[in-house]
Amino acid sequence: MWFMLNNDLQPETPQTASIPINSNLTVHVGNNVRIDAFGLKARLTGDLKVAQDKQGLGLNGQINIPDGRFRAYGQDLLVRKGELLFSGPPDQPLLNIEAIRNPDATEDDVIAGVRVTGTADEPKAEIFSDPAMPQAEALSYLLRGQGLDSNQSDSAAMTSMLIGLGVAQSGQVVGKIGETFGVSNLALDTQGVGDSSQVVVSGYVLPGLQVKYGVGIFDSLATLTLRYRLMPKLYLEAVSGVDQALDLLYQFEF
Repeated sequence: MWFMLNNDLQPETPQTASIPINSNLTVHVGNNVRIDAFGLKARLTGDLKVAQDKQGLGLNGQINIPDGRFRAYGQDLLVRKGELLFSGPPDQPLLNIEAIRNPDATEDDVIAGVRVTGTADEPKAEIFSDPAMPQAEALSYLLRGQGLDSNQSDSAAMTSMLIGLGVAQSGQVVGKIGETFGVSNLALDTQGVGDSSQVVVSGYVLPGLQVKYGVGIFDSLATLTLRYRLMPKLYLEAVSGVDQALDLLYQFEF
């Protein structure tokens, strides 16, 4: 009887070659399939062809979003159109999604929304409206449900926000800025609804200590928030703005 020895002169167990598997399946996504991730709560339908060969797993087909809600720019938007197109690796679908503000809460019969296109790892978001109008005007309808006032301050605020949101779409750029100043998980986002909308910059300056700084889009009011994690689900939060507050927060999971 012969034994193979490794470098440590120990018996080496021969490895069994894996059996190559080729498969072709069709997956039907029924009406009861739902997604709740990345700000999207929606129902899914469609069909996918799953192919497995020596080159790996591949998907071909289309998943539709017939209805749902999408959280973006601080708003709870209605999904008007949603398509995920697969033609290759399962983690690289092409996106074609439109989500709009509730028309019943928008003046002048304007439709304002967000259009998301591109691949899943590099999505591109843009604001659109019907009828077509400048981006700053469309953003005003999206956030407040009404157009810009005649004064220039609102228009300037919207333009500044658009620039900020454009930069925020590149998470790597924002992250690198944070790393330069020693801030981890630096993020740029929007919060609030209508006239109370804010552009918020947040990040961790120390492990467990998060700092948020928000500036009003339609006013000059600023809010500074410090949140410290005392325990895995227990936080101490201090807020300084128009009002001062100190809260003890406990996070529940449902």
